[in-house]
Amino acid sequence: MNLKKQLGLSLVVGGGLLFGLSTTQTTAHASTYLRYYENIPNKTVSVTNKNAYVYNNGRLSRKMGTMRYYGSKVEEYYAAHVVKNGKASIYYKFRIGHRTGWVWHGYLKSIASSTGTTPTTPTNTTTNTGTTTNGKIPTGTPVENINIPTLSKTEGVDPMAGYIMQLFPGTVYNTKVEKAAEYAWDTDDSADFSSWYNMAGWKSQLTSAGANPTGFKAITFDAAAPYDKTAVEKAIEKAGYDANARSKFAGWSIGAEYMSPENADEGPQGGMGLVLLVPNP
Repeated sequence: MNLKKQLGLSLVVGGGLLFGLSTTQTTAHASTYLRYYENIPNKTVSVTNKNAYVYNNGRLSRKMGTMRYYGSKVEEYYAAHVVKNGKASIYYKFRIGHRTGWVWHGYLKSIASSTGTTPTTPTNTTTNTGTTTNGKIPTGTPVENINIPTLSKTEGVDPMAGYIMQLFPGTVYNTKVEKAAEYAWDTDDSADFSSWYNMAGWKSQLTSAGANPTGFKAITFDAAAPYDKTAVEKAIEKAGYDANARSKFAGWSIGAEYMSPENADEGPQGGMGLVLLVPNP
């Protein structure tokens, strides 16, 4: 075989190997898909694997480092059922302060109480500040009574989203409706975001969160700089909902999300907001 033929054969074989490798990598990337979300009880758990990968959303779109940067204890509060590499698996959403992430559920372990029994959860009783005896904001709390710093700390809701809910007087906070709004925000991929950010997507998200989507209303807006409360209220009014229009939703359940202006992901952009209103969740 002469040199030209040898070189030609090497290029063909080498190109084939590279093509095969590229195809394999693409297939592996596309082998994870989301089946559905599930509410789970909020619970503080211990981290059993500091080297476990942390993902940015329930679709496992992007790795954000490992659990070693989140401490030894986190709070789990949401689950995503996925199929990864052909196998069904469950990933839990966790938070520590305002930081959140997704990790395989097997790396989070329940913490036994000092007596060896499961601690009893106190009965939720609303106070005049809209909090409960366990410090959380219960479903059914009038938005006027919501303590926004508490809502942000215990539920991970952006403080501006809490303010947005209070722009709809007479509505009541609902954890399921808020979860549905959060689903719409749970991606940093523009294609994923666009495919869910519509009436059909919001209806599906409400159903997944356990809320009744019948008759729901979705309000979207895009606030301009300086992205303060005045700018947000003006954006909502521009979307067709002035104070009089907002007052007509009294008695409805509400949830909201807002993207802070420093966001650099490809999903919801800085200044964007979503309000979900449900008459009978």
